[in-house]
Amino acid sequence: MIIENSKIYFSVGLSIGSVPPNNDFNCVRNITFRNVEMFEPIKSIYIKTNPGDEGSGVIENILYENITSNNAIWWNIYIGPQQ
Repeated sequence: MIIENSKIYFSVGLSIGSVPPNNDFNCVRNITFRNVEMFEPIKSIYIKTNPGDEGSGVIENILYENITSNNAIWWNIYIGPQQ
């Protein structure tokens, strides 16, 4: 998936995840964010983790290229638990 040439206002930014472990294997792969400008996002780049008790999950091959964040409310980059 490619997300490019965008302007985003008042958002949760470029969020991916939440990938809980699963016996069938959950994943998010091969995502590109390119030429994106954000204005007052809550979190600019947000990778949502979701721990669990069994199974597997993966987030891989994520590319952020030419990203601009103006006045992030909380964090410019946040990798952690889902809200």
